[in-house]
This record gives sequence, C-alpha cells and structure tokens, in this order.
Amino acid sequence: MMMRCANRRRGARRVVMSASLFVAAACSGTAADEASSSMSEATRTVASTDPDATSIDGTVFGTGDYPGYMVQAPSRWSAPDDHFVVKSGSGVLGLSVWDVDQVAVNPCHWRGNLVDPGPSVDDLVAALFAQEMRDATSPTDVTLGGYDGQYLEWSVPSDMVVTGDADFEGCDVQPSNGHRDFVSWTGNGEGERYQQVAGQVDMLWVLDVDGQRLVVDATYAPDTTETDRTELGRVVTSLRFVVPAA
Repeated sequence: MMMRCANRRRGARRVVMSASLFVAAACSGTAADEASSSMSEATRTVASTDPDATSIDGTVFGTGDYPGYMVQAPSRWSAPDDHFVVKSGSGVLGLSVWDVDQVAVNPCHWRGNLVDPGPSVDDLVAALFAQEMRDATSPTDVTLGGYDGQYLEWSVPSDMVVTGDADFEGCDVQPSNGHRDFVSWTGNGEGERYQQVAGQVDMLWVLDVDGQRLVVDATYAPDTTETDRTELGRVVTSLRFVVPAA
C-alpha cells in the first residue's frame, strides 16, 4: 500500500496499508472480473493450513461497544494498528471491520453528500449498492464467522488519476488535511474509509452480529498477485468474532 509520512494518520482518515506501515483503508472490465472470480473462489476455501499461521486480534472501527475479532493468517500478516490486518510488502491488501454510520452518495464528491443509510443490514446494503461510480455486484445472502448477512463487491474506476498520498484528481478536498479523498463511508465517529488506488477492489460482508451491524471489508489492488489474493481469502474465511458472554 501507499506510504504516508512515517505511517501517521491524516487527521481522522483511515486507510489500509502494508509493510511496516500503519493502515487506513473493484475494477471494471476483464481484469476486474478475473480478480473478482479469483477472490470469490478464495473465500470458499477453508482457513489456511500453513503451519506458520498465527492468530491475529483486531478491533472494530467505531466508538461503540463492539465485539472483537480474530483471524488466522500466515507469516508476514499483522495488525500494526489493531484495526487493519495486512500483509507486509504486498501493496494494497488487507482486512478491516467497520461500524458504518454514513455512506457517500458519490465517493468522489462526498462533501455534503454523506447520508445515514438506516439501521438494518438491508438498508446499508442498498446504500452501498447504489453508491455512484462503483459498479457494485448484486448482493447475495452469506454467512461469515457464524453470522448471517449479505455480500457484494465494488470497485474504484480504473481510469481515476491518483497522485501523491492517495489524492484522487478532481475529488473533494478534506478540510482537515487538504487531501482529495475518494470516500466510501464513515466509521461512527472513528474516521473515514477512503480508497487508495485506481481499480481497487473491496469485498464487503454486511453482517448482523448479535444485533450489531458490522461490515467486513477485504480489499486489494488490481496488481495484487493471485497468491496474495488467495491468502486474503483464507484470512477472511478464518474470521471469528469474540462476543462477550451475557
């Protein structure tokens, strides 16, 4: 993923990154279809049998009272900021979990266009599916980590011009830091989910976790290797929420 000033946060921004970086964070056409197919197959694969796989704990983006989660991941995967699970040295590749409170109607022109999608899984899925510029797949019923919900994939247009620190040419400027963000949603008081590269793919599981709506976001760049996409799929399928006993 893209380096950002010694891994510092950009104000309230969050985006997925790799290497020793802290993290903050699909394509159109044939390349995107092939990548999507590869990842869909990977998510049907059982958790990795890599003998070097370890358990990684993560926390949900948001300011509420949430369950934790854990995944099994092979070597070079970690959660450097306790939120994003990423693989060192693999570019834009990682997983995060969000309590989404507002969705951008248009991710490039989001200022004044962030909306509350409503409280249910169906409400949020409808808002994500309708987001402009995304070419989202039709939502399907899914179970992940023992919880039911809906699944869809979407993309950043492959012809977007991205410069510097994930600045998308022509998009709205974030007042707190002057960057031009391509915004997916906000995380209930804990930052925004913005994209990093043209053609970036997000696989989204919108789940009802014991009455709490959460979004599992697994993301990768269009130049990610098949091996890394397969590893990401296995990390996702290993995800388990840690719900405190009543």
